[in-house]
Amino acid sequence: MAKNYNWRIKREYYNLIIKGIKTLEVRVGYPNIKRVQKGDTITFNKYSNIKFEVVRVTRYEDFPDMLDNEDSYEAIPGITKYKALEMYQKIYPEEKENLGVYVFELRKQVNDMRIYTLSSLINNHKLFGKFAQTAYSVTDYICADYPKHFEWYWSKEIPRVFNGTGEVIICTINNNIAGVTFLKKDDTEKKICTFLVVESFRGKHVATKMLKSAFKYLGTTKPLITIADYKVPMFESIIKKYNWELTQTMSDGYYNSSSHELVYNGKLPE
Repeated sequence: MAKNYNWRIKREYYNLIIKGIKTLEVRVGYPNIKRVQKGDTITFNKYSNIKFEVVRVTRYEDFPDMLDNEDSYEAIPGITKYKALEMYQKIYPEEKENLGVYVFELRKQVNDMRIYTLSSLINNHKLFGKFAQTAYSVTDYICADYPKHFEWYWSKEIPRVFNGTGEVIICTINNNIAGVTFLKKDDTEKKICTFLVVESFRGKHVATKMLKSAFKYLGTTKPLITIADYKVPMFESIIKKYNWELTQTMSDGYYNSSSHELVYNGKLPE
């Protein structure tokens, strides 16, 4: 999984990075620098929380080697290759240069958030299969709370998408699954069956975006939903915002023997 690292940098260079003028960041091989890989992100938190994706990492033996193979203007805009060499060797004495020189190509990360509905992909069997499988994969771990989750998803939820009594909503950010919600809508229930925001994407308004789509499909802001008692704090802000009402507490063993299931906005059969 991609990791984020926070680096220090002078304000003048940060300004050039944010404008896309400076695209290369050059460091020497300290242990924390050597851990950074392609696909990780860099923030310069002294100035902002904007993330820059590492699209390339290249190691060189020394600064002359690096400057023979890289565009010095992309690393220090407005400075000649020979001036850049002088500046780097002034910052990093020989014993530091001997750690190796690492060049990181950075690209400002754009949070491209998109919402997909599985029903809209029925005529594209490749995409339908891909999203159906991925949507399940990110929720597989909840089998610990709901032992029949696998069976339920494939034998009940997916058929509902085909017959029009259910929907799978998928939120992606930069083509990564950020959250999913599984819905049921028939003559007896308008229900959020599963609602999950992937941990690494929490705090990015994924829940708000998915709820908006879920409410539109279900035709209500107060759908039936059950929440395991120990997960209620995670949903507290949503419960308050939409004034969801606790209407039922299920007995032990309804879904599992390790937690009580709390029901909001309706009732389940005992």
